[in-house]
Amino acid sequence: MIQKENKKDSYFVLTGNPFVDAGIYAIEAYYEEDYRTLTPEKLKSKIEELVDLYLTEGWKKNMYSIFTGNSKYSNPSVKDKKTAAAKYLNDLLGEFSLPESSGTCIACGRRDALPIRKRDEIPLTGSGKLVNFFAGASEGERYCPVCTFAVQFMPLCLYSVGGRFLLFHSASDKIMRYWAGEGVKNIRWQKQTGNYTGCMQEGYKNGENALFHIVEKMIREREDIFPEENPSITAYVFSNYTQNPPPMQMIHLPNNVFRFLVYIQRLDSSAWAKIVRKGYKVLKKEEDYKWRSNSVYKNLLEGRSIIGYFIEKDRNVTGNWEILSYYLKEVRRMDKERIEVLKRVGDKIADYIEKTDNTKRLFAIETAKSYEGLRNVFLKIAKDMIANGMGGPLFTIDEFVNDLFPEGALNWPETRDILLFRLYEKLAPYLQKKREVIEEIKENEEA
Repeated sequence: MIQKENKKDSYFVLTGNPFVDAGIYAIEAYYEEDYRTLTPEKLKSKIEELVDLYLTEGWKKNMYSIFTGNSKYSNPSVKDKKTAAAKYLNDLLGEFSLPESSGTCIACGRRDALPIRKRDEIPLTGSGKLVNFFAGASEGERYCPVCTFAVQFMPLCLYSVGGRFLLFHSASDKIMRYWAGEGVKNIRWQKQTGNYTGCMQEGYKNGENALFHIVEKMIREREDIFPEENPSITAYVFSNYTQNPPPMQMIHLPNNVFRFLVYIQRLDSSAWAKIVRKGYKVLKKEEDYKWRSNSVYKNLLEGRSIIGYFIEKDRNVTGNWEILSYYLKEVRRMDKERIEVLKRVGDKIADYIEKTDNTKRLFAIETAKSYEGLRNVFLKIAKDMIANGMGGPLFTIDEFVNDLFPEGALNWPETRDILLFRLYEKLAPYLQKKREVIEEIKENEEA
């Protein structure tokens, strides 16, 4: 989704191209003015300042990997790099034109694009005569002067990830402005301290972990971000280094996962931190979380369940039913009626276990190895309830087919885990008193 422009005579237009859009928002943050009002005359004012930044020791290393060693910022054959880089940017400004209804630029599509731009100007495009590495034997790509100029500011918004760079892109104007502001804040800190370390970095080497860290930090710091937003966030982890660069990694954060992150961070951030911690399994050192893969994050990105991470080994739960049901509705896309049935069945089983003191049935649910095994436990509980005059069925045939096991035997562990969560939550005081009895049953059953 591309933002609509309100100002007809704006030189910059959002394109959907992550390199260009990140550059536009970086320009806005760097110049501290709405990008739609910036003119070539205004943009000239900070060209030398930008070039000076890029030529500091810390930034030079980054520029080599972002725009290659042939760029105006790093080419060893260019003695006066400051003059050459400033002239390059000013020449682009001299070619600025307002957007038309169409054009050959592959980013904005509203201006013509000549000459062809190569990877020393636009990352991941082309290497001139080395055409065998690129589709269609192209020497480069078609970017107009305005979009090319915007890309030169894109490094201000990059995030270092283990020798590569994470480019953060979203359809949300609010989120992109926040992220560009973080980049400029990083530059101001470097200028104040005189410690020029290059692009934003916090020691992360895993792109997925870095993306979740960025999003979670943003949610904590920006109270005007709500679960109802649909920002369409994607991270592009890349290197433009010319010798054997790793393939670009695209990490898309689904909108429903973003909504869940906003919800749980606001409702119970400590519970979420505990769930995430489990995804690392074992951390030998505290800093290991910055590079070790996290199964909670991976499951969320790949559409797999994380219900099991809400449950503790000691029959306690992390969070509460309100949080879990929100996750089921938003991320697992369960309808409200099914969630209510699962809750109601869980409550009936909890009531049955406590009134009959039959903890064996709880252990049987925990250790069920198959759909058939879990179904047999339910059958036994239903018979016990009738024998004890507890009234009403455990569930109806329709509830069994449509709500407990809508996919038959395919997804039975998810149903079991949801019921166990509800059982542990409802039976918390009871289970605390019966802890020794349950452990004895477990030992006898496993013997």
